[in-house]
Amino acid sequence: MKSFSVSRLSIFLLTLYALLLAVATFIEAQYGTAIARKYIYNNVAVYGLQFLMIVCFFVLIFTRKKRVGGQWGMMVLHIAFVFVLSGAFVTNLFSYEGLIHIREGEKQSVLMVRTGDKGEEIKLPFEIGLKDFRLVRYPGSNNPSSFESDLIIYSKGQERAEKVFMNKVVYEQQYRIYQTSFDKDEKGTVLTVNHDFWGMIISYTGYFLLLAGFVMIILTKNSHFRSLVRELKAITARSGVLLLLLFGGIAYVSAQQVSGNAENYAPNKESAEKFGKLLVQSTDGRIEPFNTYSSKIIRKLYKKDHIGKLDADQVLLGMLVYPHYWSEVELISQKNDELHQLMETSGSFISFNDNFDSKGTYKLEKYLEYIYYKPVEKRTRLEKDILKLDEKVNILFEILHQQMVAMFPLSEDKDHRWFASGDDLSAFSGQDSMFVAKIFPWYQEEVISSKKTGNWNTTLEVINMISVYQRARSTVELPEPSKVSTEIFYNKTDILNKLFMLYLTLGFLLMIVGVLLIIKPNAVLKKLYISGIVLVAIGFLIHTMAIALRWYISEQPPWSNAYETMVYVSWSAVLVGLIFSRRSVITLALGTMLAGFILLVAHMNFMDPEITPLVPVLKSHWLMFHVAVITSSYGFFGMSFLLGVFTVFYSCFKPRKRSKVLLDEISVINELSMTVGLYMLTIGIFLGAVWANESWGRYWGWDPKETWALITMIIYATVLHLRLLPGKQNRFLLNILSIYAFLCVLMTYFGVNYYLSGLHSYGKTDTPPAVTAIGIVYGVITIILVYACVKRHKEAKAEIKAGS
Repeated sequence: MKSFSVSRLSIFLLTLYALLLAVATFIEAQYGTAIARKYIYNNVAVYGLQFLMIVCFFVLIFTRKKRVGGQWGMMVLHIAFVFVLSGAFVTNLFSYEGLIHIREGEKQSVLMVRTGDKGEEIKLPFEIGLKDFRLVRYPGSNNPSSFESDLIIYSKGQERAEKVFMNKVVYEQQYRIYQTSFDKDEKGTVLTVNHDFWGMIISYTGYFLLLAGFVMIILTKNSHFRSLVRELKAITARSGVLLLLLFGGIAYVSAQQVSGNAENYAPNKESAEKFGKLLVQSTDGRIEPFNTYSSKIIRKLYKKDHIGKLDADQVLLGMLVYPHYWSEVELISQKNDELHQLMETSGSFISFNDNFDSKGTYKLEKYLEYIYYKPVEKRTRLEKDILKLDEKVNILFEILHQQMVAMFPLSEDKDHRWFASGDDLSAFSGQDSMFVAKIFPWYQEEVISSKKTGNWNTTLEVINMISVYQRARSTVELPEPSKVSTEIFYNKTDILNKLFMLYLTLGFLLMIVGVLLIIKPNAVLKKLYISGIVLVAIGFLIHTMAIALRWYISEQPPWSNAYETMVYVSWSAVLVGLIFSRRSVITLALGTMLAGFILLVAHMNFMDPEITPLVPVLKSHWLMFHVAVITSSYGFFGMSFLLGVFTVFYSCFKPRKRSKVLLDEISVINELSMTVGLYMLTIGIFLGAVWANESWGRYWGWDPKETWALITMIIYATVLHLRLLPGKQNRFLLNILSIYAFLCVLMTYFGVNYYLSGLHSYGKTDTPPAVTAIGIVYGVITIILVYACVKRHKEAKAEIKAGS
């Protein structure tokens, strides 16, 4: 069998496998997990397909070794995939896992294992006793921080104490014990016990070889990766040129401004800033500055964190002090025309009072009960908007009644709850009862008085009293004043929101400089380019500082939700541009613009920049490695996408002098960027598999996010392997495929969260406008691509005709 035939077969099998997996995710969403597993994931035919891929890997390993001596890295890499697939096969055939339910004070040794539709009992060679179970919550909320079980393991005539919780596994003989669930009364625990010794050994060996193969490929002199680096050096040495075009306009529409009278119904900036340093317990249990909390609330209602000249602190305090005035202010964002008709309102914003008729009847009340009883997936756009509006009205109702702003800790409360001034304060006693009942009404009076006299000294003293009370009565550790000040600095500077314009501007200017360099290179333009690199590097350092600040404030890696990962992907895009800046201006310009667009999308209304506590499964050091590596790969793939788009646009114009050199340069960088992205994605996926194994006892559960990450890996691997096929060393084709392969990244990042469901859909929300924008962008690119291909075909025919 010739190696190129095996290459063709391998690429066909990989493409077919990716297609089947993609279909399976939608089957699962429509018909359930059992159907998807029966017909695809656990189907014998699919196992056969995997086996054929292993055979092809073996053949390629030895045939390629004979023809390209010394490429040990690629050989080790393919061997690694053989181990990974073999480990998965062994795990599927010989491993088993089940559940054990134990009440406090009891012990159990019978494992309930489900096989298909039946369950069976397996006797373990040891017993597990439960001494105590704890559901640890974030202070003052029902959000779980950790599930913990204190166990006693009875094995081989001995006993030992162990503690198990999410991401903390207990090992006994060849079994692993995981925390899975618990009883509603919190007096019993449900544990998963997994037995997969040989499958784990084989799989982990594959993961180690995978990493070793990547390192060898990057370091070995005669690897394809290093040959691309050498080719890029040769091209840039000949051309002395670099860049070109692409720019998208940005429309900015300012929100409606409220009446100038609003400043008369809010505290002045100085006292509001002082109040902003007080602490509030949010609904998810996080203790945060009032400044953070007010920004979150106003952004929820108004889609911005300021109204007119008033910042969020002034607005929220104004609501608390002057509820009658602010109930008339149009500050609730509402743009659904159909809902406006039902409400008899108009415009982009409505007031609190607009939600009630002349008799005081709540206008939405007659719709809500019907909507809540309707299945979520069957709710219409209007019904979803009614629920959103109802949520905003309820938030504003509580704020206007001095509720929801929990500022007063109750030291006797076992759940560490904090209370707002308008809450039921009967749980407080003694001097504390007197203080919490009187202090905010006193503050309210002083603000009203200070607005008339201009003397804010007493108001500031009241704020100091609240601060002293908080730190004296809190039963949970509070952030130090320095950390509070840092968080407020982070909020007010709004660094990441401002960076997108800097990146877009610098990227656009770098492109202009590049165009001029192509037309007529000179020393002045080269100095401008160097200045551009310096400015981008400064922006990158500021970007890095912002991420570091967020990490310091939250005390957790800042890539645990959609907003944070987009910020990190934009950071990696700039890093990619700077890495290649010595070789190509276009890469730096496009990387900078890509970062700007990502940050722009991250700060649109459907993204929430709020810092939230981690769910138990994410409280692991694996989060830092797994998510960081995978999201970094998106930066490299994004760069490949833009380079491909540039190639298509460039091909629409009459080729100029050096055009082939420029396109070769772009193509080499594109392939390098795709290769690095593929390496990082692959490593990230298998780091995730290790994390999954450490969290709940299995490497792979065919969760949609996992599956689409695997599909993305397969698609990019297929694109990069097309060069092995005779007649397919077409770099224009590589650039085109880099555009459409990026759809897999978008599906993994956006689509899974918005169209599918699973363990990774932590930030699932309604479909954002960006998804529609993506469709429009690809439609335009496809039209231009067709035109470019027709033009290239005509030029090729003309060249052949001229040559004859």
